[in-house]
Amino acid sequence: MASRGREGGRKRGGAAKPKEGNLVGAAVKKASAPPVKRNNDLPEVTIRVQRKSTHHRTDFDRKMAALKRLSDQGKLFKQANPVARDTSITGGFKDRIIRKIHNKYVRNNKGSDAQKAKDREAAERMKQRVRDQNPDHVWELQLGGPDEVSNLKLMDADTNQDIGTQIRVEIMNLPDGTPIRIEVVD
Repeated sequence: MASRGREGGRKRGGAAKPKEGNLVGAAVKKASAPPVKRNNDLPEVTIRVQRKSTHHRTDFDRKMAALKRLSDQGKLFKQANPVARDTSITGGFKDRIIRKIHNKYVRNNKGSDAQKAKDREAAERMKQRVRDQNPDHVWELQLGGPDEVSNLKLMDADTNQDIGTQIRVEIMNLPDGTPIRIEVVD
């Protein structure tokens, strides 16, 4: 099948893209705010994220260390809300990891029958662990982070959602572009 240009709405091997003006496309465009840049004319604001006993400690520490590092580099700022995002980036993230696990431990396994059975069981445990986690934007989108696969890590779902909510509540009344500093509260 020949590839058609943008006018035809298809790329080689891809499904048809919705035409411009599609109601869904229009709703998505209206739903997200235009991105903003860090405004160094605004005063820097320190936001506090509280560590809770319900948080997965390793995930929380990793996330906060990354945000603190970005904060120290002067990269964090309040992004306009709602943040524009491509849900296919996070949506396919877990699926790709699960496929890699399957290919490594099940599909390409050339061991004995006993070893294959062991590897299948281990693969199922790993896949379930992936299913129970959320793709997390390490550099929060709401703090100016990129919506890219390279910015994603798997994280405990409850910890991820709570950190995001804490940050959102702290920055919601700040002007867009406000420089942000992160502080962890125990």
